[in-house]
Amino acid sequence: MKLKFSTKGEVVVVTIEGAIKSGDEYQLAERMEQYIKPNVAPKFIIDMKKVPFINSQALGLFLHIYKHIDYLKGRMVFCGLNSDIEGLMNLTQLSNVFEIYKTLDEALESFED
Repeated sequence: MKLKFSTKGEVVVVTIEGAIKSGDEYQLAERMEQYIKPNVAPKFIIDMKKVPFINSQALGLFLHIYKHIDYLKGRMVFCGLNSDIEGLMNLTQLSNVFEIYKTLDEALESFED
């Protein structure tokens, strides 16, 4: 798994490349934590266009990070999910919790309101 962080205005785009395997989720959480600043509502887009699959630990981690960001009055959205990951999100009902967009542009537009 490779991680790339970039900023678009106030939004941090986390681009993940490769499968998220056991142990990778901790690296992801630590890196994201570096972008959370005191007294600022964090805004993240998780771009998973180049992620072939994720495990249940990664799903749990995303939920944990989401709850932390939500507590800080921030937002974390997803984009670029393949059909397998999207199906997993639907199966686990996480598609009712997470905001999911088809493309990075759509995800970025959602922060313009």
